[in-house]
Amino acid sequence: MANGIVSPLFLRALTSVVLGAALLGLLPGCDNDRDEGAATASATARAPRPNALTQAISEIKGGKAADAQKRLEAFLAQEPKSAYGPEALYLLGQSLAAQGQYEAAKKTLDDAVGAADDRTLKALAMLGRADCNMAMKKFSLASRQYHWLETMYRDVKAIPQDELMYKLGLACKKAECPETADYWFKQVIENYATGPYAADAKLQHSKYTPTDPDVAPRVYTLEVNLFSDKQKAEAEAATLREKGYRDVQVLSTTRNSFPVYELHIGKFGNKSDAVRAQTDAELAGMSTTIRPAIIEPMK
Repeated sequence: MANGIVSPLFLRALTSVVLGAALLGLLPGCDNDRDEGAATASATARAPRPNALTQAISEIKGGKAADAQKRLEAFLAQEPKSAYGPEALYLLGQSLAAQGQYEAAKKTLDDAVGAADDRTLKALAMLGRADCNMAMKKFSLASRQYHWLETMYRDVKAIPQDELMYKLGLACKKAECPETADYWFKQVIENYATGPYAADAKLQHSKYTPTDPDVAPRVYTLEVNLFSDKQKAEAEAATLREKGYRDVQVLSTTRNSFPVYELHIGKFGNKSDAVRAQTDAELAGMSTTIRPAIIEPMK
């Protein structure tokens, strides 16, 4: 965003949300699962999607948000009672936010929330509204709005849960609620380890990022085996990754002045989590050793 708070995050969300609305059949006139929006969808299914909306989506994605704004404003003026009006309001709000006009975007997205019958469109507009509050440094309000979405709209597939939880954690952290923030970052790290927000969550989580930038944080890991041959260590690591184990690493070190290769799995912010993981590994027939490890802060 323009103020430097979460600009890469906002751009990723803007693209995914807009494309989701266009390509996944989420809005009136598309054949998808809905609840209270079913009647509206049925009424508009016979009408083709207005070209103005399709073009606006392409313009927002292509970095021409001002052009999209003009196009959408003209459409709303010409078709004030269109069944696609709520979608146009949503896209107009996104185009304004993309230009850094967060107050105007928030108001327009408020209108979209009120006008939308489609549950998915309503949730997307709520997410955009929370993003605007985040950009305007209204962190407590943004955190409440993100939390409402996480609680009440978990079923909306157009909003990735890892993205939502990460934003919720970030808003809580900015609102000076570090323990709550760490809870949500941990949800992202543990449940969406291979997703696009896991690295950002580790960067923000207090257990993974040191207070002193020159000191790496201490975490725990499970040592699975020790090899004198690097190729054998890498082969075993590949096998564990295929079985679904996370954070599998081969670490080069020395024992009694001889080079060896330690095979580790997992990274845990406290010893209790490591003990639980070790118990799970033992139940799976794997003998492990808990080892403290130093990881570098994520850049």
